[in-house]
Amino acid sequence: MAIFITGDIHGDIREFQTRMKQYSLTADDVLIVCGDFGFSWDIRTIFDWMKFRHDYTILFCDGNHENYDNLNRMETGHAFGNDVGVFENNTYRLLTGHMYEIQGQKVFVYGGASSIDKGWRVDPMYTQMYGKLWWKEEVPSREVFEYARNTLKENNWTFDLFISHTCRPGLKRNVLQTYKADFHDPVEDMIKKLETEIEEHNGSWTASYFGHFHTDVDYGKYHCLYKRVVEIEG
Repeated sequence: MAIFITGDIHGDIREFQTRMKQYSLTADDVLIVCGDFGFSWDIRTIFDWMKFRHDYTILFCDGNHENYDNLNRMETGHAFGNDVGVFENNTYRLLTGHMYEIQGQKVFVYGGASSIDKGWRVDPMYTQMYGKLWWKEEVPSREVFEYARNTLKENNWTFDLFISHTCRPGLKRNVLQTYKADFHDPVEDMIKKLETEIEEHNGSWTASYFGHFHTDVDYGKYHCLYKRVVEIEG
């Protein structure tokens, strides 16, 4: 019984199957995808995921390359101690600002990120060809942020795993040094504010896992994941 965590998939089920081939997950295991799961981009991708058979449970937080119209149409269920979005085939959406109990771990989720490629995704030429390609819901609202703060307060500002799609801006600039280093993302500011409040209230968390930057980097308790898969024993 373990938690496995990985980075962006972007709906590419073939690459995902290759990524997971070396791991023998069982029905007792859980895989968390740190955003940009991307199954909902189009009907064919959804059908591919519906046909994909796996014994283990797949959970994912919101990214910025998601079809939020489809995500918001998902039925709401209850799993891991809180509300989740329910997709078929033992796959669930973890909701931003919620705390979950997963394999004995308290898991706080704050998904979303601002898209550096928003320009072409709102370009009329591309939307005429492909339909809607960008959703403002990729950046959590003030109400969602306040809900997240209340969640942390209710849990005495202490938990085990911080699951997100992006990270605080200083980490991006000074450690990851990616091409997005100078791009301002309000979600990163939100995450920084939450981390600061945790520290100010003498709270703590064990480790942060996020994707988004298409690289694999460890820095203390912060772990940026792309195609790497990490295992946490339950």
